[in-house]
Amino acid sequence: MQQTTSTMAVASLVLGIIALVLLFASGLFQYCIPLPLVLGILAWVMGKNALDQIEAGLGNPNDRGLAVAGYVMGIIATVLSGLGLCCLVGTIAGMLGFMVPILRQMPWGP
Repeated sequence: MQQTTSTMAVASLVLGIIALVLLFASGLFQYCIPLPLVLGILAWVMGKNALDQIEAGLGNPNDRGLAVAGYVMGIIATVLSGLGLCCLVGTIAGMLGFMVPILRQMPWGP
């Protein structure tokens, strides 16, 4: 009997690729930073589930490479997106912290 390609492994790989591409594109479009985080988490979870299925003998062993690639790309996209979000939040907080003393000196300020 011929084993088919695991849908979970392929979906993990595709989501991981899209997450990484969007992550590197988020340098141009800062507002799409949360999307690679969500897609990275999905790729991570789906890749782990595909690996678990293969380990249990329920999946095609030839798809192990696809599952591992999606799993690893999901981890990378999640970690880098998390760091990017932390940097974005820190930048916004720093700008607000810089602006508050200036605004207090304005004639309409408190």
